[in-house]
Amino acid sequence: MSNVDEMIKLVLKEPKQDGNDFSGFDLKGLSLNGASFVYATLVETNIDDSEIRDIDFSQASLEKSSMKNAQIKSLNFTGANLEGVNFEGTTLIGCNFKNANLTSSDFSQTKLTDCDFQGANMSHASFYSATLNNCNMAFVRMMYAFMKQVVINKSRLGGINARGSDFSFSTLTEVNLKGCILKYADLNSCTFKEVNLSNANLIGVDLKDAQCKDIIFEEANLEGSDMTYANMEGGNLKNAFLLEANLHGTNFTNANLADAYLVDANIAKAITKGANLENTILA
Repeated sequence: MSNVDEMIKLVLKEPKQDGNDFSGFDLKGLSLNGASFVYATLVETNIDDSEIRDIDFSQASLEKSSMKNAQIKSLNFTGANLEGVNFEGTTLIGCNFKNANLTSSDFSQTKLTDCDFQGANMSHASFYSATLNNCNMAFVRMMYAFMKQVVINKSRLGGINARGSDFSFSTLTEVNLKGCILKYADLNSCTFKEVNLSNANLIGVDLKDAQCKDIIFEEANLEGSDMTYANMEGGNLKNAFLLEANLHGTNFTNANLADAYLVDANIAKAITKGANLENTILA
């Protein structure tokens, strides 16, 4: 039974529904704007196919709710509990997820623009085939997230902890990943354009067949990484740490490997034409 009419009547009478409990409500197809649900409880609430904007859900509890195929703009989820929420196929514009709990949430095939996730916990979340434009994910905790085939443009991901996450076959353009943690992450067949990975922790990362032309790996830790047939042409790997890395067939044409540490690395068939090998340690 739909609760849409009931919700609209409540909000028309009193836009501030702070602290109220709407758990289990069926709000599918809801059209709502300008309301407040601060500290409200909306556990397992159905908000699919809705159009909602300018709503304050800060500190609210929305665990296991669903917002599939919704049109969402300017929502405030600061500090909210969104564990297990399903946003699949939703368009989100200008939303604030700062310090929210998004563990195990599903953003598959979503389109996110100008959204702020700074400080959020997104571990085990899925962003499969999502598109992120001009988003801030700095210092997000997203361990073991499923980011396969994601497209990320002009976004900040500096300082993220994405240990063990799957970014394979993704495309990142003009993305700041300085100081990030991507230990044992899967970056297989990724395409990087104007990406900064300086000082990143990339221990054991999978970069097989990755397209990394002209990107920055300065002082990155790539110990034990697999860069088989990766394209590092023109890249900056100054002071990079590549102990025991698999560089079989890696293309370092015109790359800067000055002061890089390649001890016990597999450099069979690696291409170093025009590369800067000043003080590079290969022994």
